[in-house]
Amino acid sequence: MFSVSAGLRQVGRALALTLLLSGGANGAPAARPAAGALAWPAGRGLVDQTGAVLDEARFAGRLRLVYFGYTRCPDLCPTALMTVTQALDELPPALLARLVPVLVAADPERDGPAVLARYLDTFHPAIVAVTGPVAVIDALAAAVAAPIRRHDGVVDHPGDLFLVGPAGELLARLPNGIEPDALAATLRTALSR
Repeated sequence: MFSVSAGLRQVGRALALTLLLSGGANGAPAARPAAGALAWPAGRGLVDQTGAVLDEARFAGRLRLVYFGYTRCPDLCPTALMTVTQALDELPPALLARLVPVLVAADPERDGPAVLARYLDTFHPAIVAVTGPVAVIDALAAAVAAPIRRHDGVVDHPGDLFLVGPAGELLARLPNGIEPDALAATLRTALSR
């Protein structure tokens, strides 16, 4: 059941993210979250869901919406990816062309290209999956202060989405549970700049 207070919180979050991305309420440059650059290193074994080698050139000049997840995740990952799918469905093609939604395999030893390709069949076709050596995946996660821990077959990973600029700079960390319409509004704002 929809609660008015829950709806107001979602609207407030969307407004706060829009202000962050647009330069704040007073027109001053928006403060950027502190983190390193998220770069996709060439020659380090990263591949997409088709097995094609992946590096920074693949994302040149485009924003990225990054999510760290794994295919055996029972709830958080499919929910987040469905939210992304619904938000992407709301974007016009011209804006969608300026964005690369990325699922980074938090469990790369189990989530190879073929597994990721089958998993992504359920979600928006623009989503690119990335897998590779554990150390490289962990370095990508560390670049946005989102550690991944693997133990006894369980993968602890961040539930948030990361909006990353063309140069690999972290523009925003979007909360787990963001509504699709709020995510779409945030993406429209970021992509319209």
